[in-house]
Amino acid sequence: MTFPRLAPQRNLDKREIAKFERRFCMYDRNIVQAFETSEYRARLDKVRALMSSAGMDALVVISQANQCYLLGYNSLSGDEPQAALVTLHNDPYFILRKMDANAAVEAGCWLPQDRIIAYPESYVGGEASAWDVIGQFVKDKVGASARLGVEVSGLGVFSYPRLVAALGGEEPIDASDLVGSCRLVKSERELLYMKEAAAIGDRAMLAGIDKVAVGVRHCEVGAAIMSALCAGTESIHGGPPVSPPYIRGGMLAIAPHQFWIDEVFAAGQQYYVGPITGTRHRYVAPLTRTVHLGPVPPRRQNQHEGVLAGHRAALDALRPGATCADVARAFQAAIRPYGLTKDSRLGYSVGLDWTDGPSLGTNNDTEILANMTFLVHLGFYEPGEFYFLSDTVRVTESGAEPLSNVPRILFERPA
Repeated sequence: MTFPRLAPQRNLDKREIAKFERRFCMYDRNIVQAFETSEYRARLDKVRALMSSAGMDALVVISQANQCYLLGYNSLSGDEPQAALVTLHNDPYFILRKMDANAAVEAGCWLPQDRIIAYPESYVGGEASAWDVIGQFVKDKVGASARLGVEVSGLGVFSYPRLVAALGGEEPIDASDLVGSCRLVKSERELLYMKEAAAIGDRAMLAGIDKVAVGVRHCEVGAAIMSALCAGTESIHGGPPVSPPYIRGGMLAIAPHQFWIDEVFAAGQQYYVGPITGTRHRYVAPLTRTVHLGPVPPRRQNQHEGVLAGHRAALDALRPGATCADVARAFQAAIRPYGLTKDSRLGYSVGLDWTDGPSLGTNNDTEILANMTFLVHLGFYEPGEFYFLSDTVRVTESGAEPLSNVPRILFERPA
């Protein structure tokens, strides 16, 4: 096994590459983890400290993103029940359907096979619920008197009562946000994956913008972007995107959260492309840019300049010790002289599987810490006047550092 992308990026010699392989290959099997086992254990230590403070003996992790964060399991198992059981002292258990359990290690899970628990395939697609099996397993392992936390928000109206009944009937502690709070500050390797995702996203964004022209169908630009996201760069493997790109603007494509429609680009109109992102081990770094077909009129140029001023103010305010509300207020003050207002939030924390934390809004007093990562997401939605500029940024001591290298300009294409 070799790691060709590492050599050009870090100038590794063969001995260093071999050392890397030994650190990330598991149990003498030809499987590569996204992170060292020591990093997963450090994450568990943070979770356990919060569990102890909240009076929990055990935690049932339902979110597949949180399972990936703690266990390295990088396979999307659809809607079938699965859970990780975290206790205060021992390695976790991972309970999932037999089909997936048999290959959990190959899908990146660092746990030894005896901590991976398979429930029978007969619980899939029938009337019996796998939550009964999961709940009984948890109860057997931790005891009926254990103070148990559960990620309640990850359970539906039918699955929650089934799990609670199998646990013994007592309502658990709602621990929906516990693991998520540990994900906010990124490690150096998480930041590396986000930078790689940004490099893929940059290439895809430029490929899409290059395709925009009068009379071109929106779907053709979407196809160019999706192809570039999957292809990656010469040194970084691409992969399936978390989300297709949004292509919005003109007189018809005005629903903010629609991907694209059966429409063509028209002269004199303005469109935004994104947010789009590459994906590296499920880590993302979205960005958005706006394209104008033909000469940019003064109103739209003023809008662009106002958003740039707000973008600069937000990035300068995004530093340790400030709050999310401080950033939002700095942005609002910067755009006001341009006659602009923005009622919606101007971004949120991103990382593993896109959104992973607090929003940048005047109603959020979350303290900002170094190495948090945010999508600064500056969208304005008026029919015929859609404009968007967004960047994923890393918080540093001197302000926020964008991960994208795509110019922050209003791209002008021939009419």
